[in-house]
Amino acid sequence: MQLLKSLTGRILIESHRGAEKLAPENSWRGLQIAHQLGADLIEVDVQSSADGVAFLRHHYTLPDGRACREVAWRELAELRIGAEPLPRLDDVLVWARDVNACLSLDLKSAFIPQTTLTTEVVRVIEKTQTQDRVLLIAWDHAEIAHAKKLCPALKTRALIRCRLLDLPRVIHDARADCVSLSYDLIRPGDVAQMHALGVAIALAEMWQPDFEFARASGVDIVSWGDPGEAQRGLGNAQ
Repeated sequence: MQLLKSLTGRILIESHRGAEKLAPENSWRGLQIAHQLGADLIEVDVQSSADGVAFLRHHYTLPDGRACREVAWRELAELRIGAEPLPRLDDVLVWARDVNACLSLDLKSAFIPQTTLTTEVVRVIEKTQTQDRVLLIAWDHAEIAHAKKLCPALKTRALIRCRLLDLPRVIHDARADCVSLSYDLIRPGDVAQMHALGVAIALAEMWQPDFEFARASGVDIVSWGDPGEAQRGLGNAQ
């Protein structure tokens, strides 16, 4: 998996939460639409059931208010949220392998013992032999550093929602291959600094379709909820 624009020749498009502008977030339908529209990466959120099954959902709670982490997978598997089931991670990884899709897996590891979700996700990635089509991402940098220890070949991305005084040190300590910088906090010097270290930049939290800014900022990846719109905005449409 190549991430740097200097190697790919263009800005990669990451379809956010499956394809959140076109289908329910983190749903099978969103995954399929994102792939059909040619997303380079499909971003989804991963968390754990009470019995340790990794599955796709962004919110830590269910519509009835219960915490996902307190419900066993047997019950979660029967739920429908917006008429959509909750996809299991292992099924999603097999699908990605079979259709030649690449995934950004956002680890939702809060409120559970440290490293438990990451360890299970890496186990499932290795079992399905999908190391080469996964970018593991997290706000908790200790989790992605742990993932690198378990599987050094995995690509990882550190999520950041501030402008750090010493960004290179933070990325080095996290052992990250890529960093997400927020739309309103990207500065040219930070992009140049990361590229000099061989670290890719993902433009995150873009609240409007400002693809001209994405091109001008020099980022390698743009995260957006409609990959077709991103292709047109970036001039990638075929």
